Amino acid sequence: MDECPFESDDSEWGCYGGCCQSCDTDGRVNDLGLCIECAGKIERDLIRQRDWDYTASAYGVPPEGRERLRDDVIKKYGAALELIIEKPVSNETRASRRRKNRQRRV
Repeated sequence: MDECPFESDDSEWGCYGGCCQSCDTDGRVNDLGLCIECAGKIERDLIRQRDWDYTASAYGVPPEGRERLRDDVIKKYGAALELIIEKPVSNETRASRRRKNRQRRV
């Protein structure tokens, strides 16, 4: 993994002028409304989560190379997500939530 395209200093990057949807900085943003820095963060988060269908960096990379790409990202930037917030996993089923709600109403 050489250089992430979202971290370049290319003055032509981004399609629109506006405010970043993540960090609220004004400037050039991409089609998702993210600045260069936040676009890189979301790309790395998608790679960490193995969301290969949503990351541009994994496009065209064979399946065996994707894990290597993920390992490179984790080595360079760490394993923690930078922009995506993980939802807490609930062990509670829908039926048990309904039972609790019924008990509260009585």
